[in-house]
Amino acid sequence: MDAAERRLARVTAHLLPSSLPLASAPLLAPSPAAASSSPAGDSYRRVHGDVSSEPPEWRAATDEDGKGFVDIIYEKSVGEGIAKITINRPDRRNAFRPLTVKELMRAFNDARDDGSIGVVILTGKGSKAFCSGGDQALRDSDGYVDFDSFGRLNVLDLQVQIRRLPKPVIAMLVVDMFCTWCVI
Repeated sequence: MDAAERRLARVTAHLLPSSLPLASAPLLAPSPAAASSSPAGDSYRRVHGDVSSEPPEWRAATDEDGKGFVDIIYEKSVGEGIAKITINRPDRRNAFRPLTVKELMRAFNDARDDGSIGVVILTGKGSKAFCSGGDQALRDSDGYVDFDSFGRLNVLDLQVQIRRLPKPVIAMLVVDMFCTWCVI
């Protein structure tokens, strides 16, 4: 196993939810032989230090105004520099509604402005879908109308915000899920 595969396996093991065993991701799980054959002074360790194999401790986060979230779960790892944004509408296959998009934008703004965050993970709650697009049950002849919107979801604004974020954004999917949201 080359160095890149070992790093990917370590990061994958570090980020997987504790309820999902590593055996569910056999292509990314490091073999014991490969992990033990890694020289102690390899270049990755010299540059980045030791990568913890313990799962991160997550704490709920709020935006800069201290507001909580309804459609998403926004968490930050303690001491790891990771922000995790979870679309939390599994009953609707994590479909967007105007509130979802607004909350995602607030969370990405906070992650951008937080100097302790180095990477953002975007994921969806549940095992049926990462995100199924706009919630068609809420759409009427005027579009996706909410209390202060013009009948649109503003998903393109969110996509531009993600692309311009000066930190890497990683989409975390369930292993057997296929993602067709190509604009991530």
